[in-house]
Amino acid sequence: MKMLSFTMALLVALPATACRKSSQGSETIVRPQPRTRDGGGGAPIARKQEVAQGEVRAALVHLQRVHFALDSTTLLPASRESLERAARGLAAHPNVVVYVEGHTDDRGTDEYNLALGERRAQVVVEYLARLGIDPARLHVITFGEERPYADGDGEHARAMNRRAEFRLLRGDVELVLDAGVPYDDAGAPLETRVGMR
Repeated sequence: MKMLSFTMALLVALPATACRKSSQGSETIVRPQPRTRDGGGGAPIARKQEVAQGEVRAALVHLQRVHFALDSTTLLPASRESLERAARGLAAHPNVVVYVEGHTDDRGTDEYNLALGERRAQVVVEYLARLGIDPARLHVITFGEERPYADGDGEHARAMNRRAEFRLLRGDVELVLDAGVPYDDAGAPLETRVGMR
């Protein structure tokens, strides 16, 4: 009886993740459990960083975050350029399979943001496919607003959170995820605006 109670308590304590299939059929859309809103945005997500050394450097795929304007799935010029570089790297390593994750800022309902995150990731997949990358190597996943890159509700934090990211699913290379160009709500690059640092 104690073992059954312990097992039940363990199962209840595990975080649940709801999954659903997208309209594309082969792509999985994952919705994580909502983060608690404690006024501080919760604890930042830990990011693992490693420095490639020796021969590993020759087997790196450099991809860049793709950022979006508010409520948009339009690929802006810097994003298209970064995806063209990404396509060259992916073409050089045909065994690499990646997740393309769609993210949003904190404005909008959970349902709206999950759908917007999915559309953003899908736009990235479609663009890479037009550049010659087999779509079977790219899998769409959406997190909506649930995994912010930057905490806070200021303009820069929200711009950094409206993005598509890449995660290595399969392959014998290391994935390097570089920073992308964040855009303000209207779609202007933040770096070119007067007074921005």
